[in-house]
Amino acid sequence: MRSLPRIDSRYWFCLCAASVFGTNTGDFVGDELHLGHFGGLPWLAGLFTIILLLDRIVRRPISLWFWFAIITVRTAATNVGDIFHEDWHIDFSVSIPIVLALFVCAVWVYSRFSSVGTILGDTVHVTPSYWVCMILAGVLGTLAGDFASFRLHLTPPGTAVVVGVLVAMTLIVGRRGRILAPALYWTTVALIRTAGTGGGDALAEALSLPWSTLLTGLVFLIPVIAFYGIGRPTVKHADSK
Repeated sequence: MRSLPRIDSRYWFCLCAASVFGTNTGDFVGDELHLGHFGGLPWLAGLFTIILLLDRIVRRPISLWFWFAIITVRTAATNVGDIFHEDWHIDFSVSIPIVLALFVCAVWVYSRFSSVGTILGDTVHVTPSYWVCMILAGVLGTLAGDFASFRLHLTPPGTAVVVGVLVAMTLIVGRRGRILAPALYWTTVALIRTAGTGGGDALAEALSLPWSTLLTGLVFLIPVIAFYGIGRPTVKHADSK
């Protein structure tokens, strides 16, 4: 992508909001739009492709394209995670280790063949392998969140709180640029995806899925537009023109 957000407190807030919103949008696509867990994936893949094309075509680069891509990937990851245990009926004891192994391998590939920071040192290098890591983090977070909520009986609110504390701890450890280290960065992302699954499910149970999706959408979109809208500073990708 041509322009990326800086990795700062605004970035992490928006990523957390995207995780909760993406939990709701994934369920909304499958349940409220009646597309099922499989039916929405081609549409989301097409939307993701269009977003990447617009990032290249539109003359003025803005970080909004990054965030639109993030929420699309998170929505798809929610459906893929649900496919494992709702459609294929694969137990968490099998699905979580499989996805975790794939995620670790993807992070290794990303860290091995991509520079983590740009030349400015305050963002991450977004490549195709980055998006593979991001969707696997979302799938893993969906499975782990459901496992914690319903198998470990933490309940969705409990999962959001417990894993949210772990997210806060990783962000504290990652201060002063250490968060850009691949292992810590992707561990934080996976934990955010897990906490977001609990948070999204908790709100859907309390408000109903449509109202929860509307609320979490506003919580995501308003700050993203305020922080990263047209005219806001961005970090240009090293290979941007």
